[in-house]
Amino acid sequence: MMHAGKDLKSSRSVSVQSQLVWLEQLLWADFAAGREAVMLLQHHLSSMGPECGEDTSEAATAAGSLPPGGFLLSEGSGESALLADFHVQPDTGIIRTARRLDRERRARYSFAAATLRGDVVQVEIAVADVNDHPPRFPRDRLRLDVSELSPPGTAFRLPPARDPDAGRFGTQGYALLAAGEPPLFALRYGRPAPGSPPEPLDLVLLRRLDRERAAEHRLVVEAWDGGSPRRRGRLRVAVRVLDENDNAPAFSRAEYRARLREDAAPGTAVCRLLATDPDLGANGEVRYAINRRQSDPDGYFAVEERSGVLRLRRPLDREARALHRLVVEARDGGAQPEVSSALVSVAVLDVNDNRPAIRLLFLTESGGPRVSEGARPGDYVARVSVSDADEAGGEPGVALALRGADGAFALRPAGAGVFFLCVAAPLDRERRDLYELRLVARDGGAPPLSAEQPLLLRVADLNDEAPAFAQPHYRAAVSEAASPGTAVLRLSASDADEPGSPNAEVRYALEGAPAALALLRIDARSGAVSTRARLDRERQAALELRVVARDGGRPPRSASARLSVRLEDANDNEPRFERRVYRGRLPEHAAPGRCLLQVKATDADADQFGEIEYFLYDGFHYYEKSKAFQIDPRTGQICVSQDIDREGDPTTYDLLVKAMDGGGLSAQAFVRIEIEDINDNQPVFEQATYVTSISSHAQPGTEIISVVATDRDLGIYGVVTYELVPGEFSSLVTVDATTGIIYLISALSHLAHSALFLTISARDGGGLSSAINAAVTVHILQTALAPAIFERSRYAFSVPEDAPEDSLVGTVRAKEPPDSVEVVSYRISSGDPQGRFYIDPRFGMIRTKEKLDHETQSVVMLTVQSQLGNSPVYSSTQVNISVIDVNDNPPVFLTKSDKVIISHTQPPGTAVYIAHADDKDSGLNGAIKYSLASNQSNAFNIDPSLGVVNLTRTVFEDKQQEYTLHIAAEDHGSPPLSSLLLLTVIIEEQKMGPTLVFQNLVYQVEVSEATPPGAQILQIQAHSLNPHGVTSKLTYSLESSTDSVAFGIRADTGWIYLRKYLNYEYAQLLSFRALVSTSEDENSMQNASTSVIVNVLDENDNSPVFMPESYFFKLEENPVPRGVVGTVTAVDKDSGRNGQLAYFLLSDGKYFKMNSNTGEIINWVALDHEKQAHHQLTVLVTDHGSPRLNATAIVYISVMDINDNKPIFPQVAPGKELSAKVLEGQPSGTLITTIFAKDFDSGNSGVILYSMESGKNLKWNP
Repeated sequence: MMHAGKDLKSSRSVSVQSQLVWLEQLLWADFAAGREAVMLLQHHLSSMGPECGEDTSEAATAAGSLPPGGFLLSEGSGESALLADFHVQPDTGIIRTARRLDRERRARYSFAAATLRGDVVQVEIAVADVNDHPPRFPRDRLRLDVSELSPPGTAFRLPPARDPDAGRFGTQGYALLAAGEPPLFALRYGRPAPGSPPEPLDLVLLRRLDRERAAEHRLVVEAWDGGSPRRRGRLRVAVRVLDENDNAPAFSRAEYRARLREDAAPGTAVCRLLATDPDLGANGEVRYAINRRQSDPDGYFAVEERSGVLRLRRPLDREARALHRLVVEARDGGAQPEVSSALVSVAVLDVNDNRPAIRLLFLTESGGPRVSEGARPGDYVARVSVSDADEAGGEPGVALALRGADGAFALRPAGAGVFFLCVAAPLDRERRDLYELRLVARDGGAPPLSAEQPLLLRVADLNDEAPAFAQPHYRAAVSEAASPGTAVLRLSASDADEPGSPNAEVRYALEGAPAALALLRIDARSGAVSTRARLDRERQAALELRVVARDGGRPPRSASARLSVRLEDANDNEPRFERRVYRGRLPEHAAPGRCLLQVKATDADADQFGEIEYFLYDGFHYYEKSKAFQIDPRTGQICVSQDIDREGDPTTYDLLVKAMDGGGLSAQAFVRIEIEDINDNQPVFEQATYVTSISSHAQPGTEIISVVATDRDLGIYGVVTYELVPGEFSSLVTVDATTGIIYLISALSHLAHSALFLTISARDGGGLSSAINAAVTVHILQTALAPAIFERSRYAFSVPEDAPEDSLVGTVRAKEPPDSVEVVSYRISSGDPQGRFYIDPRFGMIRTKEKLDHETQSVVMLTVQSQLGNSPVYSSTQVNISVIDVNDNPPVFLTKSDKVIISHTQPPGTAVYIAHADDKDSGLNGAIKYSLASNQSNAFNIDPSLGVVNLTRTVFEDKQQEYTLHIAAEDHGSPPLSSLLLLTVIIEEQKMGPTLVFQNLVYQVEVSEATPPGAQILQIQAHSLNPHGVTSKLTYSLESSTDSVAFGIRADTGWIYLRKYLNYEYAQLLSFRALVSTSEDENSMQNASTSVIVNVLDENDNSPVFMPESYFFKLEENPVPRGVVGTVTAVDKDSGRNGQLAYFLLSDGKYFKMNSNTGEIINWVALDHEKQAHHQLTVLVTDHGSPRLNATAIVYISVMDINDNKPIFPQVAPGKELSAKVLEGQPSGTLITTIFAKDFDSGNSGVILYSMESGKNLKWNP
């Protein structure tokens, strides 16, 4: 409260309604200038003044109307600013400003005014705003980063301007100054409602930015208010445009053109490409590359990635490609790079690097390099074109020259690079048939290059020469036995025309009598005259013909000669035996030389062709002569040549007798000789000593024992009888002469001896006695106990040989004495040394113990003894077991297949072959019958019992070279068994034997490869079968072949000598033919040939060679030896001991050894990489020749390391500890000590890593 005047306390107190009187004083420009604002405080009652809310002006507030006494003021807010800002005149009530008001500091005042009379008036003063503040931005400058790829319409928020003034004096809008034309940016804002926060201000992008045009935009944003004049505030905005990869690199040119010589070296710079990219950083970094898909797939060029320099990578060839077009790409370094391309054209400049090319087109009739000798001068031979792949430029063209024509041919130019090769002079093939022409082309380069084309031009023949025989009359002889097709002689006519051409191709023909033409013919091409049909000298002894030779020209030319052929008598009759099969018998052990039969063959031919010689061969394998028999070659007497034992040797011999006449024709017959048995074997006892016992109480008639003897002879000679040799005890016993059983014939109780000693002899049916008699000892047992007596003195059983093991054969039984209570036991005492049988000791049943074989032993004689308890007295009986044969063996031929050769002229009935099979079975099981199981024709049959294959008809007309027969041998068993023999009968066409023959059909000789040239190695000799047939000198020669070039022969003596050294390593065997002829006259020439085989003997002329010369092996170190490390191998071209190699170590025998035979290197001492990591060995190989040759090789062995060594600390002794001292209080990280370890291994095995197993307060640096 404050006093408005001194009369306030005396003013009356009235209770009136306080009215709010608004006193407003607008502060205009004069107020702002400091003029005092005056306000009148009126006191209105509710009945007196104007209505509340009416305007009151300064004129209405007269001073005389104010209530007296002053005012008391009270500010409701309790603030003191009222009195500081206003003064109230108590008398007048005028309120005046005490200082300048600031609406922005305080816009309203509210207080109460009370009069002294007690009237209270509420006074509200509102400070009216004036435009005394401009709009102001928070900052004067602002920087925005805007991507140049920001799309139009993008808004960027700006801070709005603030104006403390209110109403229209506040911020009314914004303007963008210096926005450019057309503007890039615009402002977007709104007008805020009264009392609302200011609307946001956005800077809006109107168009796309381009950093490359303007990297920064400077804008001025102006804010203005509503005053008059307006107040303004500015914000400077710097817009920095951020770079984006929106520009592709741009080449300086769309196409680059360059030229480069074709001989430019790789690496030569062609040109430099330049592409720029206005983008910044990596977006503007340009790299170059050639687009290989679109250009230069062969990689002739390369471009440097950063500099853009285009360089040559491969040599160029303008002739292959004169222009190279490249597509070079420039690529920036953006995340999504931009690419552009440029075309580079590189023209290849020519250099003279190509020789001229010559091309020929023959214009002859044949289209080839042949010109007829009838060609006229001026005729075209060929069209010649020359070209040069190089560019001509200003240089002269290609020049062509002809050389070697010798005036016969010439070149005629026909235009640019075209010439014609023409005939320049008459041609004559007989004078010159070949022209070696050369076409030389030279270009105009610097230096010039030339090319040469050889041309072999042959002169074609015209048929201007007739064939010519070497002689006008030819004579020849042929045997009447010559078969159709036999060569008589070969005629030859020559033609001087061009060889190989139809003009010189001679055809031959025979002319003459039809009878002669029916017997001879001539080969039209070779001129070989041969027989057309069989000849008969008796009907026509000579043939006269004319031979015509005709060439193939147009028209043909011909010549003729006379031919005389004489027919010679031939050996056309074969020997014939009187019989096909001869049979003979011979007693065994006949004296050698004893003849048992004679074979006889006749031959209708005369002289030497009728003379017969006999040969004897073993059986059907007549490749070897018989050893047991021999034949007189003249008489045919067959005699024994050695001792034959029927029991040890075959009982039947099948022999083949061959009869051969002087011309080489032969016939054959078979001889079967059966060996007769004689009494040459004495009986032999199965046992030399027999021992048995008998009771002294045995009664006469008791069987004591049985003895057995056999004789190998047959029939009566094999029948054995037995005799008791007189002796001391012979009166007490007797022996059955047939069975060999010894019986007691006298009582023994009175005998004082304890044993009887007997001798038994055996005699066969021929009177031979056994060489060794059987000694029988009979022990007499002084006991009252009688033995168990067998029911039968002899038992006979039979068992089949295929009986299974443990089969029952039979049972023997002995009866014990009536008063005996002992048990009888049985055992086999003799007769079964192989143990094939056993007997049940209690029941006497005999069983098989093993498989039986009738063929091995058909009869077994056992002696079985019976014993009563443990009594020493026993009795015996003989058990004869017959092993019955079963058909378990098929007939067996000595061979599965065989062949026989017969003449095609053999008559029917000829014995061709004897088939012989053996069957081990006996009886019907071993009886064999033969048959032809497969017979291709009816030309053969077979004797079913003898197995002789006979010819049933002639085979001449069959024209078949061989026949195949399947001979079956079948026994008579049930079921029968059989086997087959494949017999091939080869039909040989026998020809007349040669008049001139060599002593040997084949000569063989061994020659060392060290034999010098000129040495004689072998002499061959020929002779005539007819002593009167050859009177001229014999001439020897060698047939030309690759094998005979190393040899020569003395034409008169037949000595073959060396022309050059032989080489075993090239050829170990050389085979060629040697020839002999009787005369140089073709009409009467006789010749023969033989084969010469030279076995080349090796000499030690090749040193061993290692393959390769050095060896490299690797192996890991190991505490034990590794054994074989590797193998070295050498080869020696020599053979035998000369090529047999031995290996030796010349060094380092400490760790390694060598297997001298195999070349294996053997580690025999443990290897340690740390001691020695590499070993070098020298290996020597030597052969076993004389002198020895050798070679050496180096072997490198690397010992590979393994992790076999532990790391060690060298500064610490083994078993000790490392001690280190550190002062207390040391900071963390203090270095205490440094330790290090060593590992002798290498590589990763020697890399050491450190770790600490304990020590919490220590740090370890590994």
